[in-house]
Amino acid sequence: RADLGYWVGKPYWNNGYCSEAARRGVRFGFEDLLLNRIHAHHISRNPASGRVMEHIGMSLEGVMRQHVRKWEKYEDIVNYAILREDWVKQGGGPASSARSAEA
Repeated sequence: RADLGYWVGKPYWNNGYCSEAARRGVRFGFEDLLLNRIHAHHISRNPASGRVMEHIGMSLEGVMRQHVRKWEKYEDIVNYAILREDWVKQGGGPASSARSAEA
């Protein structure tokens, strides 16, 4: 298993960079590292990060209330994950990569 994380500077928001990098990270994890599970989390006040996780096929697993303290405030953490079997069902995997190369 592995934890996926990312940070994108404000000048680069809304260009699809984060989704593309996260998608490639997931593919690398499953194809090259042969992982079974990849998980990620975000602070609840950053729903855009959660949308990236959903966009790349991750599923919401739950919320840890007031799990971290950041800048003198306790923050909820929202957890997502994707399993290899889910990724394959969604069209990931070697067969998908081969189709992309042929296109």
